[in-house]
Amino acid sequence: MNVKKILFILVLISSLVSVRIAAGNNEFGYGIYLYRRGDYSGAIIELQRFIYYNKGDPHTPYLQLLLSLSYAQSMQYNNALASLSGLITNLEKAPENEKDNNLLCESLFHRLNILFRQKRFSDFNVQKEEVYFTYPGFNKKLEDYINCMSAAAYIYNLEWENALRDLEKSEFTSEELKNLLENELTSVMNHKDKSPVLGGVLSVVPGLGHTYAGRFPDGFRSLLINAVFTTLTIFSLKEDMIILGGIFGTIEAVLYISNIYGGVNAVLQENARYIMQRREYMLQNIPIPPLDVITVRKELNL
Repeated sequence: MNVKKILFILVLISSLVSVRIAAGNNEFGYGIYLYRRGDYSGAIIELQRFIYYNKGDPHTPYLQLLLSLSYAQSMQYNNALASLSGLITNLEKAPENEKDNNLLCESLFHRLNILFRQKRFSDFNVQKEEVYFTYPGFNKKLEDYINCMSAAAYIYNLEWENALRDLEKSEFTSEELKNLLENELTSVMNHKDKSPVLGGVLSVVPGLGHTYAGRFPDGFRSLLINAVFTTLTIFSLKEDMIILGGIFGTIEAVLYISNIYGGVNAVLQENARYIMQRREYMLQNIPIPPLDVITVRKELNL
């Protein structure tokens, strides 16, 4: 009798667990909750579970985008791209009267967003041109973000002419930003670098090459050190301290050659520093889009 009761209880518990699991497979709210909390690893598991068991659910495409962004937020970019590619393929295959253009645009946009974050700029440009060619009515807000990323990619690679050309043919919501970038790019392209050769020639007088490069403290220090060791060498030789004079003379020869090399290197570094500063200034002013859902908030109550 006791054995029958135990078996009955076990069967009842098993049935309740099965019902709970089956019910759980039809709920996606917890996955969204985890995503909103920033627990992307947990959200990935929950969203994958729901999508696996509910492929025909009308919410599934939106949740797949959320799954892709959870991967991206976890720095799993390749998984994010694979998930997005599958979603885009399914959306493109849908009949015209059933296509969700907003979701398709956002999925295409985030694929570009992830390629940009991976610094795969060649792939980004190819995909961008394909999107603009295939979808001439692309979402304007997302297109504005894409144009910003495109300009930033060229600027990051120091391709000033390509960046300027891209700006001229792109539409920007912010004319102020567009004008700022165009002015900065024109300024950088018209900038004349200082001559490393001239820096080396001027370094014949110790410190003058550094001064030409704009490094006045380094120039003064080089002049002072070379002057001290030259004086010590001359003084030692005058006092017939030949060995000591030879030591000081050797040190001065090394310092003098180093001064010439340093003058050339200072010019090269200052030229590079100017370019890097202008690049960083432009990139800081370009709004790069977050990995965030834009068009699906209403559908998923985000």
